[in-house]
Amino acid sequence: MQRRLSPELMDDPSLSPEALAGALAGLARLNTVSGSFGRIFREIENESKRRSGPLRVLDIACARGDFVLAAARRAGKRGMDLSFSGCDINPNSILLASEAARHRRLPCTFFVHDAVSLPLPEGFHCCVASLFLHHLEDSDVVALLQNMAQCCDFVIVNDLVRSPLNLASITLASRALTKSPIVHADAVLSARAAFTRAELRDFAVRAGLRGATIKSGGISRMMLVWRRPA
Repeated sequence: MQRRLSPELMDDPSLSPEALAGALAGLARLNTVSGSFGRIFREIENESKRRSGPLRVLDIACARGDFVLAAARRAGKRGMDLSFSGCDINPNSILLASEAARHRRLPCTFFVHDAVSLPLPEGFHCCVASLFLHHLEDSDVVALLQNMAQCCDFVIVNDLVRSPLNLASITLASRALTKSPIVHADAVLSARAAFTRAELRDFAVRAGLRGATIKSGGISRMMLVWRRPA
């Protein structure tokens, strides 16, 4: 199955805030069912236990901040010394995320940023990118991974795995879990634009993330985990 990268409706800057909010809500349901958020949080939790001080986490291409908000709430309940921030190139997504954080009274910060073209801000220990790589060209994937590794000691990437079976399952799941026509269309485009495990491993090597491991990232997902050598 050849990779096919096409513009997704959710990435259209002219998309109305109402339509974007509905699509992001549908995407959140898909993420919940996939189990990816829980796997990402466990990696962060394990990394936190390795450290003596606080752990600052940045979620790249955070959309409306679903992972940041869920992780901050879970960390707070467990009394963990973690702080979470999110960035996205879409100002409307950052607005939705910031409003959600205020409404839930969670100490999260969100800001507009192009994580592929611009260096990431300093001060973070862990970078997360979930469902972002499949939006990028190969060269941009390498640039993003290099950016993340330069900024942080610990990198987590979670994304779809390209295969005919996953294309079918993602298409069915999108229609079963949301009524958003945007999600229905973008789910197919995302599944076709995803990478294989071998491709992701090659990107990690090209970006200099020596020793990165790739494991299951949830249903139809894979997860790359890299820690800077001591």
